[in-house]
Amino acid sequence: MSDVPRIEHTELTFINLPMLQPELWAWGNRDGYTVGAVQLHCTGGIVGIGEVVVCMGPDDKVVQAIFDQVAQQFVGESVFGVERAAARVAGLGWYPFHRTLSLVIGGLEMACWDAAGKHVGLPVSELFGGALRTRFPSMYFVQGAPIEEMVERAVEKAAEGFRTIYYKVGVDEERDVELVRRTHERLGRSAKIRIDPNEAWSAGTAVRILRRMAPATIEYVEQPTPMHDIDALAHVRAASGVPVGANQASWGAHPILEIVKRGAADVIMSDTHQDGGLLPMKKVLALCETAGLPYVNHSFNVTALNITGHLHVMSTSPICYLPVGGHPDYLADDYVEPIDYSGGFIDLPRGPGLGLEIDHDKLARFHQAFLDEGMHYAYTVNHDGRTMSVPSQ
Repeated sequence: MSDVPRIEHTELTFINLPMLQPELWAWGNRDGYTVGAVQLHCTGGIVGIGEVVVCMGPDDKVVQAIFDQVAQQFVGESVFGVERAAARVAGLGWYPFHRTLSLVIGGLEMACWDAAGKHVGLPVSELFGGALRTRFPSMYFVQGAPIEEMVERAVEKAAEGFRTIYYKVGVDEERDVELVRRTHERLGRSAKIRIDPNEAWSAGTAVRILRRMAPATIEYVEQPTPMHDIDALAHVRAASGVPVGANQASWGAHPILEIVKRGAADVIMSDTHQDGGLLPMKKVLALCETAGLPYVNHSFNVTALNITGHLHVMSTSPICYLPVGGHPDYLADDYVEPIDYSGGFIDLPRGPGLGLEIDHDKLARFHQAFLDEGMHYAYTVNHDGRTMSVPSQ
C-alpha cells in the first residue's frame, strides 16, 4: 500500500438544491435545501467528499466560521485519523456548541472516510466491517394534498413495492385520524403506516390520538412529544400500545443511552449530522444492537450523498432492518448521481469510498443559486407559506 494520504486543504461550498414539491411538516414548509458540499484535497490527488447539513441554522456564516476552525484540526492529518482529529476538536472546548458542531464535523468526517475508501479501493462499508446487505427497503413519504389524493398515492406506491407509507401529522387531529384510518381501510396489512408529529403533541394528546387511530397498523410514531422530555416518550409508549421512535430526542449517544435506560422507545432514529459522523453513527448502532432496538436513519436532508453515507454504515449492522428514511423523489436535481428507489428499494453503491462523485458543473450552478437566493431554513415560514431564505451576502 502506498503512503497513507494526508489532508492538504479543505473546501466548503454552500449550495441550494431545488425541490419538485415542498416538504410540509409541523414546523413549517421547506421548498429548497441548503447544504454544504465538503471536499478534502489530499496528498496523492485524492479528493474526499462529504456533506454538512446547513438548513438547521443559525446561518451559513456561523457554519462557515465553525468549519474554518474545525477544519484546521484535520489539515495535515491522515485520512484514517478521524478519532485523533475529533479528539483535538473536542479539546478546544466546543461542547457548548455540540449540535452545530456535529453538523460540521459530520461532513468533514464523512469526507475522510470517502478519501480512505478511495485510497484502498474499497467501499466505506468494508472499512466498517463489511456489508451484511446491499439493498434496503425504503419508506415512501406522502404529503401536501387532500386526504383522498394522499390515500390514492399511498395505494399506488404500496402496489409498486413500498411496504411503509410515511405521513407527517401533528397539525390537525381530525385530519390526521381520518388520513390514517382511510389509508388502513385501503391497504389493510399490505403496508404499514409510519407517522411523524415532529414533537407537536403532549403525552396525553399523543395517547388520545393514537388510540383513535386504531386499528390501523402503525409501524411506529416518530417523536410525538418534545425532544427534551424522555419521560413523555416513555408514557406514550406504555399507554398507547403503539411503538415509539425517538428522533429529535436521539441527538448523540448520551441521550440515546438515557432513552434505552428509561425504556422510552421501540426504535432509535439518528444520522451522521446528529451523531457527528460515520464512526459515531457506528458506535450508536452498537448501542442499539446491545439494547435490541432497531435503528432507522433520520434523513433530514434527502440528498444522495447524505443517504449514501448512512447506508454504508447501516449496511454493517443487523439492527437496521426496518425501511430506511428518505424521500429522494422530492429533489428536482442533485450534485451527485441521484438515488433510484423505484420499487421500494435503495441499492448501496459499491464503488470505492462512498461510491459517488461530485458533478462540478451542477455544484457551480447550485452554488450560484445559493448566492442568489440565500440560505433556505427548515423551520421558518414567511407570510405566504414559503420557506424563509436569508440573504447570503
